[in-house]
Amino acid sequence: MFKRARFDFDYALVGGGLQAGLIALALRAAQPSVRVAIVERETHLGGEHLWSFHAGDVPAAARAFVEPLVVRRWPRWRATFPGLDRTFATPYASVSSTRLHEVVSRSMAAHGDSALLLGAEAKRVSAHAVELADGRAISAGLVVDARGPDRARLEGRVAFQKFVGLELALSRPLQGDAAETATVFDATVEQRDGFRFFYVLPFAPDRVLVEETFYADGPALDGPALRASILAYAEARGLSVREVVREERGVLPLPVERLAAPSDAADAPLVAGYAGGFFHPTTGYSLPLAARVAAIVGALAPEHAALALAPERARVERQARFCVLLNRLLFRAIAPESRRNVLERFHTLKEETVLRFYALDTTPADRARILCGRPPRGMSLRRALGALTDDGSRGERGRAGERTGEGASS
Repeated sequence: MFKRARFDFDYALVGGGLQAGLIALALRAAQPSVRVAIVERETHLGGEHLWSFHAGDVPAAARAFVEPLVVRRWPRWRATFPGLDRTFATPYASVSSTRLHEVVSRSMAAHGDSALLLGAEAKRVSAHAVELADGRAISAGLVVDARGPDRARLEGRVAFQKFVGLELALSRPLQGDAAETATVFDATVEQRDGFRFFYVLPFAPDRVLVEETFYADGPALDGPALRASILAYAEARGLSVREVVREERGVLPLPVERLAAPSDAADAPLVAGYAGGFFHPTTGYSLPLAARVAAIVGALAPEHAALALAPERARVERQARFCVLLNRLLFRAIAPESRRNVLERFHTLKEETVLRFYALDTTPADRARILCGRPPRGMSLRRALGALTDDGSRGERGRAGERTGEGASS
């Protein structure tokens, strides 16, 4: 067992996003007396985000601390493409950053020996210490680095999933299926800047989130143009917009080459979240994996967490290799305007295959079904062969020669 007298806290969580928030809640549920510090450079946990997941993706061990974060559930979700309109009879749910901040803040405040350090930027992080930019330092039995991606390290090795979303108040309520179905893909729209689709989540009959999303080669977002585009889409779909309640945006790097594993040096912190590889490389979904990590770490003393997490890290790495291969095909072998064809074909597969892919839990048979069949329109066989054999070990000049776009990181 760790010696508490040596440290200010039992756990120090660096980065106040989803991963740190879930670990803090898991620790409180499994070890009520544990001392936890969260270090976040912003003044609010979670940023301005919405995290969604399919029913069954969250492990049983995590459901008790994930459930209070859920702001809305839908009994089904829908994917529409020019040649496909399919509804999946599987529940879908969302967690908001606002709810994450509220729940985690209450949990931290209920324990006097814990600390929520907002507006505090970590300057140096090691296995047992965090040095802050203002000169303060804290020590912990285990430091978990749950900050976001290091964009400088990723440059040239990623493509992007990016979006702008508007939460809209409606003057005329939604009726029937429109109020009870989450539209995860509406890809019947004109294609530009790669694969373009709309994501529509009805939070209440008179409140809906509409996001315009792209699978693109570059990270640039034109906010004013996309806001106008979203409002035009809403009008075309018969949504009577009374006002824009809030706006969110995001740019998530999607790896097209395998990324380096976190350091396993004795003085290195435990790396979780995106930087630790705990996210879906193709869809960008992160909540199920963050919940798995939290359930494992939260149940253990600090000195056992890294070893206990190793099997899950290895499982995710095996699944991620396949997803990175798919990303190389999608972004390097297929014309940007034809990427929609790949996603349309994928959503015609058996429901269990689709759901296991979203859960990052595919079987060998699933992977064969995803890859086999007639090549989608717009695929270059020459580039596809190159993508299939490229393991990411070539030099920067070789990588640049095969990319379909700029791919500069933001």
